[in-house]
Amino acid sequence: MQSTLHFVGGAEAVTGSNFLLEDGDNKVLIDCGLYQGGHACDETNWSVFPYDPKSISTLIVTHAHIDHIGRIPRLVKEGFKGTIISTEATKALVKPLLEDALELLAREAHRCGREPLYEKKDIAAAMKLWKGIPYHEEKKLVDFTLTLLNSGHILGSAMAKLERGGKRIIFTGDLGGGNSPLLSLAEHIETDYLVMESVYGDRVRKEDVDRREQLENIIEDTISRGGTLLIPAFSTERTQDLFYEIRTLMVEKRIPQVPVYADSPLAEKITEAYLKYPEYFNDKIRKLVEGGTNIFEFPELHYVKDAEESRTIAAKPGPKIIIAGSGMSNGGRILEHDKHVLPDKNSTLLIVGYQAAGSLGRRLIEGEKQVTIMHEKVAVRCRIEANFGYSAHMDGEELLEFVNKAKPVKQIFVVMGEPMASSTLVQRIRDFLGLRATAPDMGDKVTLEL
Repeated sequence: MQSTLHFVGGAEAVTGSNFLLEDGDNKVLIDCGLYQGGHACDETNWSVFPYDPKSISTLIVTHAHIDHIGRIPRLVKEGFKGTIISTEATKALVKPLLEDALELLAREAHRCGREPLYEKKDIAAAMKLWKGIPYHEEKKLVDFTLTLLNSGHILGSAMAKLERGGKRIIFTGDLGGGNSPLLSLAEHIETDYLVMESVYGDRVRKEDVDRREQLENIIEDTISRGGTLLIPAFSTERTQDLFYEIRTLMVEKRIPQVPVYADSPLAEKITEAYLKYPEYFNDKIRKLVEGGTNIFEFPELHYVKDAEESRTIAAKPGPKIIIAGSGMSNGGRILEHDKHVLPDKNSTLLIVGYQAAGSLGRRLIEGEKQVTIMHEKVAVRCRIEANFGYSAHMDGEELLEFVNKAKPVKQIFVVMGEPMASSTLVQRIRDFLGLRATAPDMGDKVTLEL
C-alpha cells in the first residue's frame, strides 16, 4: 500500500513541527506547533492550514513544547474534531503551557492588529479530545497501528511509530542526548522510514561531560563578583534540570547558598506536574521521588508570584540567581531582567539551550554589544556564557549513531533544523552510513510504500 507524507511544518526550520501522513480518507497529523524565534506575529502562525482540519482523524503529539503543540487550539478552532494522542505526562503539561502561550499571543495579536490565534475555549475543547497512553501500548488508528517510544527529550516525550502491513515509519519528535539528570536515554529503534530532528546536526557539544562543574564555576565566579546570574530557561525540562542541579550543588556545599528566584508562574505549575509522573523519570530519580524526596525543593528557592514582585528582584542587595522565561529571551519576564543585568559588568547571562535565529538570545550569544529591549537601547557589558551540556537534543555525533543503530532504514527525512544543520546531517548520513537521506523543503510531499 502507499501513503503520502506532507512536510507542512518543521522543514527548513527548527520550530513549527507539523507533518501529515495520508492514505485516501485516512489522515494522521503528527504535531501542530508554533513557529518561534522571530516575531510572535509571524504570518506563518496565522496562515491557513494547507489541509482541512475537519478531515484529520487523529493528531499525534510527540511532546509538550510549544513548537510542537502551539497551534493545536487553532486547529480545533478551525474544525478539527478527531482524537489527540500523546503520553499521559505530555497531556498533563499541555494545558498550562497552552494557557501561558495564549496570554503572549493575545498581547501580540492586539499589538499587530490581528485576531487572536485562539481562545481559552479552544484549549478546553482540545483537552476534551485528548487521550493519554503509556509508552509501548499499541493503539489502532483505522488501518495504522501507533506505538509511542521514549525519545528522552523532556518528561513524557515520545517518538511516534506508525505501522501497517509490516512496514514502519517513525517520527522522532525531538531526541534527547542523555544530558538531563532526570530522564532516561532515548530508545533504540528499527524502522523502514525515519523522520528525524536535526537541531544540532552540524555540531558536537564538548560541554556534556562537565556540565555540572561548568555550572558550578559560573555560579561561583558571578557570586564572587557580587553580581547576578541570569538564566533564560524554558519552563519545561530545562528549568527543572536547573532546579535539581542547583539544589544538588547547594546540598553538597559546592556553591554558596544565595537566593534563587524562579520568575515564572508557569515553571511552578510544570514542576508540580513533573512530580505527579515519577514513572517517566530515570530509575535513580524515580526512586527518590517515590521515596518522598522533592528533588526540586530547597530553602534558597523562591517562586516569584506576580509581575509586581518580579520588578523588585533587581533592587534586592547581594548576589543572586534568577531563572526566568522565555528560554530564547524573546518575550516574558526575562526581558525586564535583561535590562538590569546586561549593562552590569559584574553579572552573567548564562545561555543553556538552543537559541533560534533572530531571537535576542541568539544575538547576545553571537556577541552583539547593544540590543533593543522593549524600545529601549541596552548596552551589553555583562559576561555572556553558554553551557549547552544541558541541551535536551542529541548533537551531530549522537544523531548519526542513532541512525546507525536504526538500520536497515530505507529512507531518512531530516527535518526540524536550520538548513545548514539539516544538510550537514544529511551528508554525513550518506557519507558515513551509506543510507538514503534528504532534507525536505517546506511544502514537499513524498509517496511511501506504507
